Amino acid sequence: MSKRILITGSEGFIGTNLTNKLKEKGNIVLGVDIDDKNNPIDILEGNSFRKVVEDFIPDIVIHLAAAVGRIRCEDDIVKTITKNASMSAIIANICGEKDIKLFYTSTSEIYGDFGNVVANEDTPPKLPHNLYGLSKRWGEEVCRLYVKDLCIIRPSMPYGPGCPPGRGRRAMDNMMWQAIYDMPIVTHIGSERSWCWIGDLVDAYVLLIEKDQTGSFNVGRDDDYRSMVEIAQRACDLAGKDYSLIKMEKAPNNQTIVKRLSTQKLMDLGWKPKVGIDEGEKILFDWIKKFDKDGNLL
Repeated sequence: MSKRILITGSEGFIGTNLTNKLKEKGNIVLGVDIDDKNNPIDILEGNSFRKVVEDFIPDIVIHLAAAVGRIRCEDDIVKTITKNASMSAIIANICGEKDIKLFYTSTSEIYGDFGNVVANEDTPPKLPHNLYGLSKRWGEEVCRLYVKDLCIIRPSMPYGPGCPPGRGRRAMDNMMWQAIYDMPIVTHIGSERSWCWIGDLVDAYVLLIEKDQTGSFNVGRDDDYRSMVEIAQRACDLAGKDYSLIKMEKAPNNQTIVKRLSTQKLMDLGWKPKVGIDEGEKILFDWIKKFDKDGNLL
């Protein structure tokens, strides 16, 4: 059955892919984003979000808009807190008031560091290593405060074309970009991740929406862990470069070195990843080749 769906952060990496998929499914989708070239909307400005909600009358709100990234969020802590806390509070308050189903996009960073212990949705979180994780965890709490019909989605390591490389951007993208232009590829000792293709992540959102789920869900892969050394080497292989570009360093204190997250709860609903890293990396590499050594589109 077609739904009226309002997406915040619709111009972002997940937002653009999710918007397209939901429209393909026959839903009526409206995007809200400060970076929308045709109709920029700042949720933090006055009653802008309330007006959109009252005009569009959505069945569902999917909240994606946020300041993202361990490094970039530390650059401006006031902006990070304002965007990730205040914006979530505004959206949750209005959704609760108007009894609208809310899908809040959190992050795997909210768990903190459990080392090699597998964390599931019921695992009591530790203090996150960084402001990004802490701000998103507060977002979860404010959504719980205001919204009864709530689904919290915790993405872990999504990748795919759509984001530029550069400082504070996704490690896989940057490693490919650095390999192409013979830049040092800094790799943290012991770091390990399991990467999830953006299309598989979007399929999880669609499944949770169609099954009208509530509660919290980890969304990512827990079956294909790769050391970041291997990811760096694979980047060199794709670019045809020597492994001597790879520089090993100790991970900074605000980084979770190893993530072990269970996605069994999601898989029990019928979700299964379709795109493996061999296929996904080749598609991503073709995207990264479009950027020059300064991170600008060619």
